[in-house]
Formats: sequence, structure tokens, C-alpha cells
Amino acid sequence: MNFNFDHLAITVSDLERSIKFYRDILGFKVLGKLVQDNGNFIIVYIDMGDKVLELFYFTEKGENTFSLKEKDIGIKHFAFKVESVDKTFNYLKEKGIEFTMEPTNAEGGVRIAFFKDPDDILIEIIEGKLTLENY
Repeated sequence: MNFNFDHLAITVSDLERSIKFYRDILGFKVLGKLVQDNGNFIIVYIDMGDKVLELFYFTEKGENTFSLKEKDIGIKHFAFKVESVDKTFNYLKEKGIEFTMEPTNAEGGVRIAFFKDPDDILIEIIEGKLTLENY
């Protein structure tokens, strides 16, 4: 049996704002959308290279359950591999993106920084190849 990661889905509060963020600021292409439940549920598909990000939008709003507490159980963040964390940091700062962690050298021989999307979902940018100890 072989599993390969295919996509990530996030629910957003403002579909147009999120599309502008992922398309216009981060530079990803919008593949298209599916409209369901008489327009009450929309999925927009974002091309992220060999993976896809699905933006879920519901006209009936739910609660923001994304946890940013360090020790809480659940998804913490997702990450983009970049050639240069510092250049990407400067580009995003020029676009008005605020960072929760500025570029830093991290354990494992990588350089990282963190920022949030419009719905406060934590995103990491990472440069280099992570060096790990055997498990």
C-alpha cells in the first residue's frame, strides 16, 4: 500500500479575501471551483505545484477552531519550501504581511519564518534540508 499526500482543505471566512491572498500575494493559480448546496457551500481549488489547497467557504458561518496554542493537539501549521526565507520574508513584508516569527535558523539545519493567512492559519516558510536524528 502506498500513500501520497494529495491536498489540504481549509475553511475560510471570506472567500474573495482568501483567493486574493493565495493567488495575488503568494502567487498560486486558481484551478476552478465547485458550487454545492444551492451556493451555500463553495470549494475553490488552488494549484500549489504537485499538491492542491482547497478553500472551503460556507454562507452559514461556523466557529474559528484553529488553535495557535503551542501544546494543543491538532494541526499547527502548513509550510512552503522556498529558495530563500529572507527574500520571501522581505517580499511578503512589502505586501503588508505580518510575521509571527521573523527569519531564524532552526534546529535541524533549516531557516524558517512564520506568518498567518487572512483567517489566522499559521504558515511556515522553510529553506534548506532538515537534518534529523534516527528514530
